[in-house]
Amino acid sequence: MEALARLIASLISVYMILIFVRVLLTWFSGVNFGRPYQMISAVTDPYLNYFRRFGFLRLGGMDFSPLAGILVLVVTANIFQTLAVYGEISLGIILAISVRALWSAVSFLLTLLIVLIVIRFVASLIRANTVHPFIRTLDYILTPFLSWIHRRFFPKRFLTLPMGLAIAGASLILLSLIGNFLILQLVLLLRSIPF
Repeated sequence: MEALARLIASLISVYMILIFVRVLLTWFSGVNFGRPYQMISAVTDPYLNYFRRFGFLRLGGMDFSPLAGILVLVVTANIFQTLAVYGEISLGIILAISVRALWSAVSFLLTLLIVLIVIRFVASLIRANTVHPFIRTLDYILTPFLSWIHRRFFPKRFLTLPMGLAIAGASLILLSLIGNFLILQLVLLLRSIPF
């Protein structure tokens, strides 16, 4: 049983690598990668297309469906890895693995947003060219989030861009720290479930 679980976990890990390569190569539009790319697409696209059906995984111009697909595979691989090591698994451990994987995805997005906010904050301080494609891309990604914070917490107050970015960055850092602590406590609690 343990050997089978280890084999399944390994196969899932290989499949995750293929999906990562598939997603990475989509960033290079117009480039012909030939038959290897077609083979990877044939293997991974049916799985990825399943998650593309869910509209809530698209926020603005961002498509998080590949992340959701990878998240499901991470949870499944971790379950089989735990089964391979301990020979058994409980509902509490499955829930703990699921919560930890979900928070890892959220934490990754928070960290990414924080990095983008820091870059945009520095760009605003040095008065970078706002029509530069990179700056425009940053604004396209960050504006919905900054607007939400402005409307939610400072509806009657004017915020400069640097001030808005500083507030947003500090809020995300605080959220990340609190989230890490709470998720750790929740995971420990779930792992203690005896069934």
